[in-house]
Amino acid sequence: MRDALVLVTGIVIGATIAAQPAQPAPPRDLVSLNHVAVAARDFDGMSAFYGDVLGLPAAFSFKQADGSPYLSYFQVNRDTFVELMGVTAQRPAGFVHFGLEVDNVDAVVNRLRARGVKVGDPSVSARTNAKIAVAHAPDGTTIELMELGPDSLQRRVMNDWRR
Repeated sequence: MRDALVLVTGIVIGATIAAQPAQPAPPRDLVSLNHVAVAARDFDGMSAFYGDVLGLPAAFSFKQADGSPYLSYFQVNRDTFVELMGVTAQRPAGFVHFGLEVDNVDAVVNRLRARGVKVGDPSVSARTNAKIAVAHAPDGTTIELMELGPDSLQRRVMNDWRR
């Protein structure tokens, strides 16, 4: 009798679980976290920290027209970077944004806009040749959506990774 009760209880629990609506699958167009951007008051000192102290290889850098540093990417692993930027009047020290690699930036922009997310129009970066759109989370967090084609600087650095 006890075995029959356990069997019936198991069948009821199993049927209840099977009857629950399936959770939606996560979007397949979001590939991975690509980078986290931080702004530093002491750009050179923080470059030395990320490169010399932490041991992250410098992937690429850009300079201003006057030769001063604009931004540098330090490679954490094949697909993930720390983007170091200088402080400006519009950009205080600390966290600036994070970047997500996506399969198709236009499709992601359309999907997010349909859900009420504020997203700028995609454009191709003159510096990196990546297709980028900027989205804003409800709390104001900035998110770069990046489609990294084969000719983008990020993709070339990622493909050359040999650690």
